[in-house]
Amino acid sequence: DELNLAPAEVLESLNRLLDDNREIRIPETGEVVKAHNDFALFATQNPAILYGGRKELSKAFRSRFVELQVDDLPDSELQVILVKRCQLPESFASKMIAVMRKLQVHRQSS
Repeated sequence: DELNLAPAEVLESLNRLLDDNREIRIPETGEVVKAHNDFALFATQNPAILYGGRKELSKAFRSRFVELQVDDLPDSELQVILVKRCQLPESFASKMIAVMRKLQVHRQSS
């Protein structure tokens, strides 16, 4: 989660893990661990330009992933998720969505 918030040392280790060597060195022990043949890494991040503290990852590093852009869900879909999946009352779900939208506007203006 939030790959573009990871320290440079972590990204360097992941880069080595994802290259042809498929291994990672544990700095504290010096041990080298080979990735299992079925190893896969899933990562998420928010856009660096929209959220503070995030860095833009290099093209070389990003090329090791399949990138999917997921846009914000419409309020109606969020409402269904909160009510049916989280079993929240509709009135509470509506208030939560309204607060989230206000916070998004506030964040964009600051």
